[in-house]
Amino acid sequence: MSQRVHIRVGSKASNQVVINHPAIAEVHLELFADNEGHVFITDLGSPQGTSVNGVRLKGYTLLKDGDEVILGGKIRLNWEKYRVKPRINEEPTPKKVPPVPQPPQEPKKNTRQNPQEVPKKENEREAKMQVSNISLILIFGGIFLLLLLMYLIN
Repeated sequence: MSQRVHIRVGSKASNQVVINHPAIAEVHLELFADNEGHVFITDLGSPQGTSVNGVRLKGYTLLKDGDEVILGGKIRLNWEKYRVKPRINEEPTPKKVPPVPQPPQEPKKNTRQNPQEVPKKENEREAKMQVSNISLILIFGGIFLLLLLMYLIN
């Protein structure tokens, strides 16, 4: 089962991480950690902003080891503690079964007259569309009438 972490940070009590400081917005940022150890950070439009390594964050970014995250220009966030460590597969890997040897088959003879022609399979039939001329006249006549009506309305 994959483990992921989604954390909202801000001064509002409903956030997973609450920081009571005037520079922190009610809903300041989100952290998302996937099961491969990646952590993404998203500023949620906070007025004081979020910076990563001194650069103001607009939208989201992938955090790397050693990145410094500052909220509101004053508060350092230790984001690395929210990283999910990749799990080593605890289940034993299934053993590969060797393929069963097939008896040798005789090569098929090329009986086609045209080598570019693709051979048909036994249950394959040629597609034939049988439409009468009356049906075509009615279809095109209806289309013509619709176009004429549209022209007259405009």
